[in-house]
Amino acid sequence: MSNDSTRLLTAKVRRDYQQQRVDRLAAQMHLAPADPEVVGIIDTEDGTLNKDVLDADLEVIIQEWGVLPTEPGEYDELQLQMAKVADDDSVGDFLDVGPSHQCDKSQKFPMTVNVPRDAYPADGRRQLRYRIEKYNENTLCSAAVDLIFDKTAPWDREMPEPAILQTNLITDAFFTANPAGLKVTLPPYEDQDKKDVFALYYSDTPPVEAEVPDPVASGLVPTDRILVITKEDIAEFGDGHFYIVYILLDKATNRSQISKLVAVDVNLGALPDNLQKPVVPLAADGLLDLADAQSGIAVEIRKFDNARPTDFVEVSWGTSAAFAEQIGFREFPLSIAIPPTHLRAAYGAADDVVKTPVSYRILRHQIAYGPESDDVDVDFSVAGPGRPDPDPNWPDPVNTELPAPEVRGATSDTANVLTRDDAEQDAKLTFSLHADAEDGDLMDFYWDGILVTEATYTVATGDTPPIERTIPWAYILRAGNNTTLPVHYTIRKPVGAGNEQKSTNASVAADAVTIVPDAAEFLRTSSKGWLNCDSLWEDSANPAGEPAFKVSVKPVNQYLPNGGDVTMVWTAMGGRSGETEIPGVRKTETVTITKAQAENGFEWEVKPYATHILPIYDPDGLGQDGRGRVNYSLEFNGEIVTSKTVEAVVSLGTGSGTCSFS
Repeated sequence: MSNDSTRLLTAKVRRDYQQQRVDRLAAQMHLAPADPEVVGIIDTEDGTLNKDVLDADLEVIIQEWGVLPTEPGEYDELQLQMAKVADDDSVGDFLDVGPSHQCDKSQKFPMTVNVPRDAYPADGRRQLRYRIEKYNENTLCSAAVDLIFDKTAPWDREMPEPAILQTNLITDAFFTANPAGLKVTLPPYEDQDKKDVFALYYSDTPPVEAEVPDPVASGLVPTDRILVITKEDIAEFGDGHFYIVYILLDKATNRSQISKLVAVDVNLGALPDNLQKPVVPLAADGLLDLADAQSGIAVEIRKFDNARPTDFVEVSWGTSAAFAEQIGFREFPLSIAIPPTHLRAAYGAADDVVKTPVSYRILRHQIAYGPESDDVDVDFSVAGPGRPDPDPNWPDPVNTELPAPEVRGATSDTANVLTRDDAEQDAKLTFSLHADAEDGDLMDFYWDGILVTEATYTVATGDTPPIERTIPWAYILRAGNNTTLPVHYTIRKPVGAGNEQKSTNASVAADAVTIVPDAAEFLRTSSKGWLNCDSLWEDSANPAGEPAFKVSVKPVNQYLPNGGDVTMVWTAMGGRSGETEIPGVRKTETVTITKAQAENGFEWEVKPYATHILPIYDPDGLGQDGRGRVNYSLEFNGEIVTSKTVEAVVSLGTGSGTCSFS
């Protein structure tokens, strides 16, 4: 080998040795320290941290690096550093975070250091590395690792917007066209990621945080955010009104709130059909008036096809708010009462006939079928003062703005009091016209609820108050005594619906009538109307039983509606005239009658003969003929009332003595 060749080889060997030495020293010094290992990274592709580790200091694991100092008092200094990463991926300056750590040969590895909680953000991209300041003043830096801090849930602190449904009504026809089921699209949201997760809920009650049901679907959020609730899942729940919500979970495990609700109705099977027009029975005469409202106006819904007990009928009356009632197990036609507030609201301030539309719809799980409608004529207009609006007492005819009348007796002349001194005399009623009275309005007056036809008054606003009307005695007598006898008047227009407003009642203490029940009647009297021997038996040709005069009392149920005590009195009078009572012959007996006897009348007998009848025959004294009288008494309205008296001649002589019993 030539000297030149030898020199070249020697130089190469020297270079290789030097390079090997450099490489060995570099390896010993770990000029490229191991990457820091951050505890809690949930996505190694981009460094996303699990949100659960962000509530405390972030742990970082550091592996051993080479050539740690061995001499006492010498150490390598470890310092964590972090830099912000901008949206354009540019990296800012690395700044020290947390305390530095002095390490020598005695340090145990791997070692754990912390990024303090207050040194990292709630959200944002960062790069993390560590720097080693060697004991010999050489400086080494690890590679930087990407981190994403994320504690913000999808939709942040807001409730996610509701899902978008393919339809809000599912029927058999829908499934025919969409056999896979119902398409549900989640609305777009910021920072959607391919690793976001959803849970979709379908329930007949609005899901709440504490009671979330099992989801009907879950998994990764599709890029187009389109999900499906299968036909099988919907069919398993069956018919009804259902709510759909969803929850999102990002890859940092941040969970959104439950989304806003969206509802869907499932109406499978035959649907409501063949609806008929509504019917208002009280409108059959062509007009609904105030009297109809007072008796109760109702709408009848006739039978339609495919009705279910769970269906609702929603009724609309004019412009008033619609209201609904469930069909349940009632029979058709359904009668649905219209609340007075709806009647009043629909009529409003009108003063004549109002053509009012009446309609209804069938609601099945809040889906409407219909409407069917018709019109009715309504006239609630009245004469007299207006009422407050709203008036909780409407359509009660009493208008408290119409003052009560006043009644005075002809003799007693005391306000709203009639005494026995006023008996058989007309009473005087007075009243004042209300402020907005109109000429021609008609006023009627009622005594104890009975129209006093003679007192009807046509309003003349020029009349001087108080205006006076007469209550004839016949009405006072008919009503009888009553400590709180009601008296009122009504007012109506002279033409139109005839709707009446009623005044408040005057309460009259009426005690002008002396009540005298009808007289009893003697039975089995002679052609002259006398009581003789034939009057003692039902069949005088065949006398049987104890002889007695029989008395018939007419019905007294107007005084004793449930029956009660009646005191019967027989009085024997001497001779055919005069007022001489035969002593010791009077008979007083209290009988208790039943309700039926009070309604139909009853009979009573005067006996025994020897005690109460025979002493009337007194040819040597008061006369061979005398008289018998009967009346009766009972308690009515707290007082004892006595009937009229019936009297008949009693003639017991036979020419050879008195009546024979053989």
